[in-house]
Amino acid sequence: MKKAIIIGATSGLGREIALNLQRDGWTVGVAGRRVELLKEFAIYEQIDVTAEDAVEGVERLVEKLGGMDLFVNVAGVGFQNKELDSVVEKHTFDVNGYGFMRMVGWAYNYFKREKREGHIAIVSSIAGTKPLGTAAAYSATKRMQSHYLTALAQLARMEGVNIKFTDIRPGFAATDILNPNKHYPMMMSKERAGRLATKAILRKKRVAVIDWKFAVLTFFWSLIPRCVWERLTFVKN
Repeated sequence: MKKAIIIGATSGLGREIALNLQRDGWTVGVAGRRVELLKEFAIYEQIDVTAEDAVEGVERLVEKLGGMDLFVNVAGVGFQNKELDSVVEKHTFDVNGYGFMRMVGWAYNYFKREKREGHIAIVSSIAGTKPLGTAAAYSATKRMQSHYLTALAQLARMEGVNIKFTDIRPGFAATDILNPNKHYPMMMSKERAGRLATKAILRKKRVAVIDWKFAVLTFFWSLIPRCVWERLTFVKN
């Protein structure tokens, strides 16, 4: 039976991916900060990705699970911060940058050490395609996550490590990361986004934009020169 670790499974896409994998016959271990929301799963561990003992927590979770075939990092935060409040910006970098790097880097070294086939998937964002003026730190860290995964994919080839990589880039999905009082275009339910993300992971797609409407949108975004993008004032998140 295949075994998966999901970091950031207390709610939103992380929880949906965990539930979908369970339905598909996987044994799943979940982690997050709010332990009371993890208890619906048989195997769980309370982990804050920015805490000093975060890596030890993942190691305990893998031990409980009896190994790992798939590692999914969904843990992340996102804020609109037009004021560029340094506390908010730092927290975003701490979680989406430092915390992300610790989790994904540990997973890479686990599969390398175990000399077994592995799969690392992350949930980044379409904001990593083009930066959004109202969410500078969020956009920057999501771009970093995608680049970090690309670097690891290259490193795996250099070192002969058998790891597959998947970068899930969702558009607007109705999860806790979004402001419930705001309107977002082309909003998806978290259930639909979770199903599509799980499908991409099981197919071991390298990059998956969730869903097709956002795939079209980000394609055209990528064609816009920086000098034009910086003059756009209607692009909001």
